[in-house]
Amino acid sequence: MQIADLIYLRCPTCHATLRLHIGDGVNGSVRCANNTHTYIIRHGILDLLPRAHPTSMAAWSNEWRLTAWAYERIWRPYALSIFSGTSFGYDREQAIVSESFTPTRGLIVDIACSNGLYARIVAKAYPQKSVIGIDRSMPMLIEAQRRAIAARLPISYIRADARTLPMRSGVAEGIVMGGSLNEMADIPRVFTEISRIATPTSTFVNMALIRATRFFGKTIQSALSHGGITFFQPDAIIAQLTRYGWQIKSSTITGIVWFINATRTGA
Repeated sequence: MQIADLIYLRCPTCHATLRLHIGDGVNGSVRCANNTHTYIIRHGILDLLPRAHPTSMAAWSNEWRLTAWAYERIWRPYALSIFSGTSFGYDREQAIVSESFTPTRGLIVDIACSNGLYARIVAKAYPQKSVIGIDRSMPMLIEAQRRAIAARLPISYIRADARTLPMRSGVAEGIVMGGSLNEMADIPRVFTEISRIATPTSTFVNMALIRATRFFGKTIQSALSHGGITFFQPDAIIAQLTRYGWQIKSSTITGIVWFINATRTGA
Protein backbone atom coordinates (compact mmCIF):
# COMPACT_ATOMS: atom_id res chain seq x y z
CA MET A 1 0.00 0.00 0.00
CA GLN A 2 1.38 3.39 -1.03
CA ILE A 3 0.66 5.63 1.96
CA ALA A 4 0.41 8.69 -0.32
CA ASP A 5 -2.64 7.08 -1.96
CA LEU A 6 -4.67 7.39 1.25
CA ILE A 7 -5.65 10.88 0.04
CA TYR A 8 -7.94 9.19 -2.51
CA LEU A 9 -9.68 6.91 -0.02
CA ARG A 10 -12.59 7.04 2.38
CA CYS A 11 -13.83 4.65 5.03
CA PRO A 12 -16.25 2.12 3.48
CA THR A 13 -18.36 2.23 6.65
CA CYS A 14 -18.65 5.90 7.67
CA HIS A 15 -17.15 7.56 4.55
CA ALA A 16 -14.69 9.62 6.61
CA THR A 17 -11.13 10.06 5.36
CA LEU A 18 -8.60 7.33 6.15
CA ARG A 19 -5.27 7.99 7.85
CA LEU A 20 -2.28 5.85 8.75
CA HIS A 21 -2.75 4.63 12.31
CA ILE A 22 0.28 2.47 13.09
CA GLY A 23 3.05 0.83 11.10
CA ASP A 24 3.67 1.53 7.43
CA GLY A 25 2.46 0.53 3.98
CA VAL A 26 3.70 -3.05 4.40
CA ASN A 27 2.28 -3.93 7.81
CA GLY A 28 0.17 -1.74 10.05
CA SER A 29 -3.27 -0.23 10.06
CA VAL A 30 -5.31 2.78 8.96
CA ARG A 31 -8.11 4.47 10.89
CA CYS A 32 -10.97 6.70 9.81
CA ALA A 33 -10.95 10.36 10.82
CA ASN A 34 -13.85 9.64 13.20
CA ASN A 35 -11.60 7.20 15.11
CA THR A 36 -14.29 4.52 14.96
CA HIS A 37 -13.11 2.12 12.23
CA THR A 38 -9.66 0.56 11.91
CA TYR A 39 -8.41 -1.58 9.01
CA ILE A 40 -5.34 -3.77 8.76
CA ILE A 41 -2.47 -3.51 6.27
CA ARG A 42 -0.88 -6.92 5.79
CA HIS A 43 1.58 -8.07 3.11
CA GLY A 44 1.36 -4.53 1.74
CA ILE A 45 -2.40 -4.89 1.13
CA LEU A 46 -5.04 -2.77 2.83
CA ASP A 47 -7.96 -4.99 3.86
CA LEU A 48 -11.29 -3.13 4.05
CA LEU A 49 -13.57 -6.18 4.06
CA PRO A 50 -14.76 -8.70 6.63
CA ARG A 51 -14.17 -12.41 6.10
CA ALA A 52 -15.00 -13.55 2.58
CA HIS A 53 -18.42 -15.10 1.96
CA PRO A 54 -18.56 -15.80 -1.80
CA THR A 55 -22.01 -16.32 -3.28
CA SER A 56 -21.09 -18.20 -6.48
CA MET A 57 -18.69 -20.88 -7.65
CA ALA A 58 -16.77 -18.29 -9.68
CA ALA A 59 -16.32 -16.16 -6.56
CA TRP A 60 -15.34 -19.18 -4.47
CA SER A 61 -12.69 -20.25 -6.97
CA ASN A 62 -11.04 -16.82 -6.74
CA GLU A 63 -10.46 -17.43 -3.03
CA TRP A 64 -8.26 -20.45 -3.71
CA ARG A 65 -4.49 -19.94 -3.61
CA LEU A 66 -4.12 -22.35 -6.55
CA THR A 67 -6.41 -20.18 -8.70
CA ALA A 68 -4.41 -17.05 -7.85
CA TRP A 69 -1.13 -18.84 -8.60
CA ALA A 70 -2.32 -20.30 -11.92
CA TYR A 71 -4.29 -17.34 -13.25
CA GLU A 72 -1.52 -15.46 -15.07
CA ARG A 73 0.87 -18.40 -15.30
CA ILE A 74 -1.47 -20.80 -17.09
CA TRP A 75 -4.76 -19.19 -18.14
CA ARG A 76 -4.73 -15.44 -18.69
CA PRO A 77 -1.97 -15.16 -21.38
CA TYR A 78 -4.03 -17.36 -23.72
CA ALA A 79 -7.59 -16.51 -22.70
CA LEU A 80 -8.34 -13.75 -25.21
CA SER A 81 -6.88 -15.74 -28.10
CA ILE A 82 -9.17 -18.64 -27.18
CA PHE A 83 -12.26 -16.43 -26.81
CA SER A 84 -11.57 -14.30 -29.89
CA GLY A 85 -10.58 -17.11 -32.22
CA THR A 86 -7.50 -15.15 -33.32
CA SER A 87 -4.09 -14.15 -32.00
CA PHE A 88 -4.83 -11.80 -29.09
CA GLY A 89 -1.77 -11.69 -26.86
CA TYR A 90 -0.69 -9.36 -24.10
CA ASP A 91 0.96 -6.93 -26.55
CA ARG A 92 -2.33 -6.28 -28.31
CA GLU A 93 -4.26 -6.00 -25.06
CA GLN A 94 -1.62 -3.73 -23.54
CA ALA A 95 -1.83 -1.34 -26.49
CA ILE A 96 -5.62 -1.03 -26.11
CA VAL A 97 -5.41 -0.26 -22.41
CA SER A 98 -2.26 1.87 -22.25
CA GLU A 99 -3.23 4.19 -25.10
CA SER A 100 -6.53 5.20 -23.51
CA PHE A 101 -5.40 7.83 -21.00
CA THR A 102 -3.71 11.20 -20.94
CA PRO A 103 -0.14 11.59 -19.64
CA THR A 104 -1.10 13.86 -16.75
CA ARG A 105 -1.05 13.23 -13.03
CA GLY A 106 -4.06 11.62 -11.41
CA LEU A 107 -5.51 8.32 -10.24
CA ILE A 108 -6.31 5.19 -12.23
CA VAL A 109 -8.31 2.42 -10.53
CA ASP A 110 -8.23 -1.22 -11.62
CA ILE A 111 -11.52 -2.68 -10.40
CA ALA A 112 -11.67 -6.41 -9.60
CA CYS A 113 -8.01 -6.53 -10.58
CA SER A 114 -7.24 -10.26 -9.97
CA ASN A 115 -3.44 -10.56 -10.41
CA GLY A 116 -3.23 -6.85 -11.30
CA LEU A 117 -2.54 -7.17 -15.05
CA TYR A 118 -4.25 -3.91 -16.03
CA ALA A 119 -2.89 -2.13 -12.96
CA ARG A 120 0.63 -3.04 -14.05
CA ILE A 121 -0.04 -2.00 -17.65
CA VAL A 122 -1.17 1.50 -16.69
CA ALA A 123 1.45 1.91 -13.95
CA LYS A 124 4.18 1.13 -16.47
CA ALA A 125 2.68 3.34 -19.19
CA TYR A 126 1.92 6.28 -16.85
CA PRO A 127 4.54 6.36 -14.06
CA GLN A 128 3.38 9.86 -13.04
CA LYS A 129 -0.07 8.56 -12.09
CA SER A 130 -1.21 6.83 -8.92
CA VAL A 131 -2.60 3.34 -9.52
CA ILE A 132 -4.88 1.45 -7.15
CA GLY A 133 -6.09 -2.10 -7.71
CA ILE A 134 -9.03 -3.52 -5.79
CA ASP A 135 -10.37 -7.05 -5.52
CA ARG A 136 -12.36 -9.13 -3.05
CA SER A 137 -9.88 -12.02 -3.11
CA MET A 138 -6.88 -11.81 -0.79
CA PRO A 139 -5.00 -14.63 -2.61
CA MET A 140 -5.39 -12.73 -5.90
CA LEU A 141 -4.16 -9.51 -4.27
CA ILE A 142 -1.14 -11.22 -2.69
CA GLU A 143 -0.13 -12.50 -6.13
CA ALA A 144 -0.78 -9.03 -7.62
CA GLN A 145 1.45 -7.46 -4.97
CA ARG A 146 4.24 -9.94 -5.68
CA ARG A 147 4.11 -9.15 -9.39
CA ALA A 148 4.08 -5.39 -8.79
CA ILE A 149 7.11 -5.63 -6.49
CA ALA A 150 8.96 -7.78 -9.04
CA ALA A 151 8.23 -5.17 -11.72
CA ARG A 152 9.16 -2.32 -9.34
CA LEU A 153 5.80 -0.64 -9.84
CA PRO A 154 4.34 1.41 -6.94
CA ILE A 155 0.76 0.10 -7.04
CA SER A 156 -1.59 0.17 -4.05
CA TYR A 157 -3.67 -2.98 -3.63
CA ILE A 158 -6.82 -2.93 -1.54
CA ARG A 159 -9.26 -5.66 -0.61
CA ALA A 160 -12.61 -4.02 -1.25
CA ASP A 161 -15.96 -4.51 -2.96
CA ALA A 162 -16.74 -2.97 -6.36
CA ARG A 163 -20.27 -2.27 -5.11
CA THR A 164 -18.87 -0.05 -2.32
CA LEU A 165 -15.67 1.45 -3.68
CA PRO A 166 -13.39 2.95 -1.01
CA MET A 167 -12.46 6.01 -3.09
CA ARG A 168 -13.71 9.52 -2.47
CA SER A 169 -16.12 10.92 -5.05
CA GLY A 170 -14.68 12.46 -8.19
CA VAL A 171 -11.04 11.37 -7.80
CA ALA A 172 -10.47 8.76 -10.56
CA GLU A 173 -9.11 10.11 -13.85
CA GLY A 174 -9.22 6.60 -15.27
CA ILE A 175 -10.94 3.31 -14.47
CA VAL A 176 -10.12 -0.09 -15.98
CA MET A 177 -11.73 -3.49 -15.66
CA GLY A 178 -10.53 -6.64 -17.38
CA GLY A 179 -13.11 -9.40 -17.71
CA SER A 180 -14.49 -9.11 -14.19
CA LEU A 181 -17.82 -7.58 -15.16
CA ASN A 182 -18.93 -11.07 -16.25
CA GLU A 183 -18.64 -12.27 -12.65
CA MET A 184 -20.46 -9.37 -10.96
CA ALA A 185 -23.93 -9.86 -9.57
CA ASP A 186 -25.11 -6.24 -9.24
CA ILE A 187 -23.88 -4.36 -12.30
CA PRO A 188 -26.09 -1.25 -11.85
CA ARG A 189 -24.65 -0.77 -8.36
CA VAL A 190 -21.11 -1.22 -9.72
CA PHE A 191 -21.77 1.38 -12.43
CA THR A 192 -23.18 3.73 -9.81
CA GLU A 193 -19.94 3.47 -7.84
CA ILE A 194 -17.72 3.78 -10.92
CA SER A 195 -19.58 6.93 -11.90
CA ARG A 196 -19.35 8.33 -8.37
CA ILE A 197 -15.56 8.06 -8.14
CA ALA A 198 -14.97 9.31 -11.71
CA THR A 199 -13.86 12.85 -12.45
CA PRO A 200 -16.05 14.87 -14.86
CA THR A 201 -13.67 13.95 -17.72
CA SER A 202 -12.74 10.41 -16.68
CA THR A 203 -12.11 7.49 -19.06
CA PHE A 204 -13.44 3.96 -18.46
CA VAL A 205 -11.88 1.00 -20.31
CA ASN A 206 -13.62 -2.33 -19.95
CA MET A 207 -13.02 -5.77 -21.43
CA ALA A 208 -15.85 -8.27 -21.15
CA LEU A 209 -17.16 -11.40 -22.85
CA ILE A 210 -20.39 -11.14 -24.84
CA ARG A 211 -22.99 -13.79 -25.62
CA ALA A 212 -22.01 -16.42 -28.14
CA THR A 213 -24.06 -16.77 -31.32
CA ARG A 214 -23.15 -20.34 -32.26
CA PHE A 215 -24.57 -23.53 -30.74
CA PHE A 216 -21.34 -24.78 -29.14
CA GLY A 217 -20.56 -21.41 -27.60
CA LYS A 218 -24.09 -21.02 -26.31
CA THR A 219 -23.91 -24.48 -24.70
CA ILE A 220 -20.64 -23.69 -22.90
CA GLN A 221 -21.91 -20.31 -21.72
CA SER A 222 -25.14 -21.85 -20.47
CA ALA A 223 -23.12 -24.26 -18.32
CA LEU A 224 -20.87 -21.49 -17.00
CA SER A 225 -23.87 -19.35 -16.06
CA HIS A 226 -24.68 -21.82 -13.27
CA GLY A 227 -21.32 -20.95 -11.71
CA GLY A 228 -22.10 -17.25 -11.50
CA ILE A 229 -20.74 -16.03 -14.85
CA THR A 230 -22.95 -13.81 -17.04
CA PHE A 231 -22.48 -13.06 -20.73
CA PHE A 232 -23.79 -9.79 -22.17
CA GLN A 233 -25.48 -8.21 -25.09
CA PRO A 234 -23.25 -5.15 -25.70
CA ASP A 235 -26.21 -2.84 -26.33
CA ALA A 236 -27.57 -3.55 -22.84
CA ILE A 237 -24.30 -2.52 -21.16
CA ILE A 238 -23.91 0.53 -23.42
CA ALA A 239 -27.43 1.63 -22.50
CA GLN A 240 -26.62 1.37 -18.80
CA LEU A 241 -23.40 3.33 -19.15
CA THR A 242 -25.19 6.03 -21.12
CA ARG A 243 -27.75 6.41 -18.32
CA TYR A 244 -24.89 6.98 -15.89
CA GLY A 245 -23.46 9.84 -17.96
CA TRP A 246 -20.86 8.00 -20.04
CA GLN A 247 -20.31 8.53 -23.75
CA ILE A 248 -19.02 5.63 -25.83
CA LYS A 249 -15.78 6.53 -27.57
CA SER A 250 -15.11 3.10 -29.09
CA SER A 251 -16.61 -0.39 -29.01
CA THR A 252 -14.74 -3.31 -30.59
CA ILE A 253 -15.78 -6.97 -30.74
CA THR A 254 -13.40 -9.80 -31.72
CA GLY A 255 -15.05 -13.20 -31.38
CA ILE A 256 -16.74 -12.85 -28.00
CA VAL A 257 -14.10 -10.44 -26.62
CA TRP A 258 -15.49 -6.94 -26.27
CA PHE A 259 -13.47 -3.82 -25.49
CA ILE A 260 -15.29 -0.59 -24.76
CA ASN A 261 -13.83 2.84 -24.12
CA ALA A 262 -16.17 5.39 -22.53
CA THR A 263 -15.60 8.96 -21.40
CA ARG A 264 -17.39 11.52 -19.29
CA THR A 265 -17.55 15.06 -20.61
CA GLY A 266 -18.43 17.23 -17.67
CA ALA A 267 -21.10 14.82 -16.41
